[in-house]
Amino acid sequence: MHPKSIIDQLANQADEFLEGVTSREQARAAISEMITLHHATLSGRDRTAVIDGVMAVLEEEGFFEASHGEGAESDGGEESEER
Repeated sequence: MHPKSIIDQLANQADEFLEGVTSREQARAAISEMITLHHATLSGRDRTAVIDGVMAVLEEEGFFEASHGEGAESDGGEESEER
């Protein structure tokens, strides 16, 4: 599989495997782990290109902005617990 295909695949799955991740460092580690699990034969150069590529997509999509994935879910959970 080509690095671009892997970047697209991981970027599409990011909301699932990066759930709860708030920092870029955590995201890079999780992406690296996904590569190890599913694309272990990638060369070091391709592995770095994939990690950088997925991170670029996440940045472009605003994944690390404060409002991403927070707010509504957390508030909803707290309200239901209070009742």
